[in-house]
Amino acid sequence: MFISNKYTNWYFNIISRALVRPLINGYTEVHHIIPISIGGTNDKSNLVALTAKEHFICHAILPNMVLDEHKKKMNYAFWRMANATGKRYTPSSRIYELAKKQFIESQQGHPNYLLNHTPESKKQISISMKEVLSKLTPEEKSIRMKKSCSSPESWTDERRRKISKALTGITRSTETRTKMSKAKQNLTIEQKLKCGDSNRGKTWKLVDGKRVWVNKEN
Repeated sequence: MFISNKYTNWYFNIISRALVRPLINGYTEVHHIIPISIGGTNDKSNLVALTAKEHFICHAILPNMVLDEHKKKMNYAFWRMANATGKRYTPSSRIYELAKKQFIESQQGHPNYLLNHTPESKKQISISMKEVLSKLTPEEKSIRMKKSCSSPESWTDERRRKISKALTGITRSTETRTKMSKAKQNLTIEQKLKCGDSNRGKTWKLVDGKRVWVNKEN
């Protein structure tokens, strides 16, 4: 599973030290030695208590220890770690940039990446996100949503102009339309409704920074 290289050696050196040292009197995080997404379990033998910094370093190292689909999953985990809130280790801007770059590169060729997750992976993502959100106050949740790049409330006038310009007169290639069609065929009825089948024949526009569906003009 793991490549034999310096990163694997670094990783297991951190794990080995953590397994034999005395208990830490302070904040620690539980880490899966073999990540769940690539075959690990929740067995006690696969768990280790790490400091926030050690935990972040381990996830920074993991993408360099595996290949192909495993690498994509580890890049995703590292990206989520870099965006974590609360007491977790806060990365430098350079490390944050690296995490995002690796994540984007690993997703190339997957325009509908989340649709390609296995049911088990989707379930694990859902559980993890619910756990993160459960620790936030209503005010923190509101701030988190407003800062989200997908929330119109966070859009600046300049970003709205760029979005409008990018979508004006857009023509998708045959390959792109085919990929979108195949992805949509795999959606459930509920997912199709959320994706806009209930708004067929309509279009949307921004009103006070929010998306509003209106009838298309003839």
